[in-house]
Amino acid sequence: LDEMQVRDFSAAEASLHEAERLAPDDPRVHANLGTVYVRQRRLADAEGPLGRALALSPDNPYALTLLAHVRQRRCAWEGLAELHARITRLLAAGSDDAYADFNAFALLAMPTTPGQQLAAARRFARGLAPALPVGRPDVSFASGERLRIGFASSDFRSHATVTLMMELWERIDRRRFELFAYGTLAPATGAVGQRVERAFEHFIDVSGDTFDRIATRIREDRIGILFDLNGYTRNARPAIFALRPAPLQINAIGFQATLGTTWHDYILTDRFSLPEPLQRFYTERPLYMPHMLYPSDTTRLPPGPPPSRAACGLPEEAFVFCCFNNAYKILPEIFAIWMRLLAAVPESVLWLLDTSTEAKENLRREAASAGVDPQRLIFAPRVGVGEHVARNAAADLFLDTYPYGAHTTANDALLAGLPLITCAGDTLVSRIAGSQLTAIGLPELITTGFAEYEALAVKLATQPGLLKSYRERLAANRRSTPLFDMARYARDFEDAMQRIWTAGAPN
Repeated sequence: LDEMQVRDFSAAEASLHEAERLAPDDPRVHANLGTVYVRQRRLADAEGPLGRALALSPDNPYALTLLAHVRQRRCAWEGLAELHARITRLLAAGSDDAYADFNAFALLAMPTTPGQQLAAARRFARGLAPALPVGRPDVSFASGERLRIGFASSDFRSHATVTLMMELWERIDRRRFELFAYGTLAPATGAVGQRVERAFEHFIDVSGDTFDRIATRIREDRIGILFDLNGYTRNARPAIFALRPAPLQINAIGFQATLGTTWHDYILTDRFSLPEPLQRFYTERPLYMPHMLYPSDTTRLPPGPPPSRAACGLPEEAFVFCCFNNAYKILPEIFAIWMRLLAAVPESVLWLLDTSTEAKENLRREAASAGVDPQRLIFAPRVGVGEHVARNAAADLFLDTYPYGAHTTANDALLAGLPLITCAGDTLVSRIAGSQLTAIGLPELITTGFAEYEALAVKLATQPGLLKSYRERLAANRRSTPLFDMARYARDFEDAMQRIWTAGAPN
């Protein structure tokens, strides 16, 4: 819908209500209305139109995945297992709906395999492919001319992508590389926006341009290597990359899975996150960073002591488990483990991010159903990046989610000196926290199953000396290991860029 492209959701909603009146039996109309509600964060309102879409088209892959995602964001788990089972069956059988694709991003937080994620991504990519294949542009650089690297994203604002990438952009050697940013959503204002724009020699606002025009601009700028920092996330404009505006195109940071395309040459990763046995589930060639795939803006941790527990609304003497992941990552299986941990560790509390009133109420209701006092769940309000990172230090142990684990939130915790435990599976989204623990020298905190994860959490919560030793190692390792050494990361990144440019297009 044109209105959705320009983010005029009120106009889009009005258009779709009229379309419902004219074509009440078209599931696409109802699914699109549900999407408009989701984009406005009206999650409860989205349930009705998505349910109507599925009543008309029970195997509509988009409506199924979006409805499951809505339930996960609301932490409204009734019927969620059935939705997940229907999605799994549909992924196995293949959908014959020519008008709907799986929501590829939403699938990452559901119990899916790498092969299923690849199938869904390939299906979505087919809808983006131009009618006629577009060849690689012929770009070369004269002796002494710098290699041009472009970064395209809708997230040049106070967003996790900037939290991770900012310091890297600032550290890249401008004698060797010329940096371009293409903002596909209106750029941020204020201090964050100013810092982002200063990090690039060329910051181009293309938010009002068509896909074709953006691709043409990138070609005219003679970009050698182009980073897709969105993938299939919210506000992404993936059709730009299907037009092949740069000779080398890299899937990086924003979408931690394959994009299933023929026009992304590489995925930026590391050998823990994407081990060689899993490469067959990626259409991109792995571009392995030597230590970890994630950079980090280490300047975001404010100087001085962290906030007190009282300032964070936490009981002074309690053992504080925490998880600041988004609500859609919290699934019933992992939450059940957390409730058993609260039962096993007297006077403990669980500190979560307050993502919405509804999610908070539903999680407290689930806690009560598990026999846990709902007041032992404490919710942290959203605050600025620096304040949020600093408050991690008030907790005792970060508990990761599964299958979509902590990414930027793991980086926040480790930067603040908070130990975390994770459960690494076969999907890339489940392995990012483990990659960071490996890079900071704490691989013992990586588990590979729920029983091991639960046992490790109990052990750390009931053996203060052991947890203290991990906290001390973490503090020491922050200064001596690769995870937060951005000077080293920048040199590794520069070497990788030069290497793939010299090698040319992969076969």
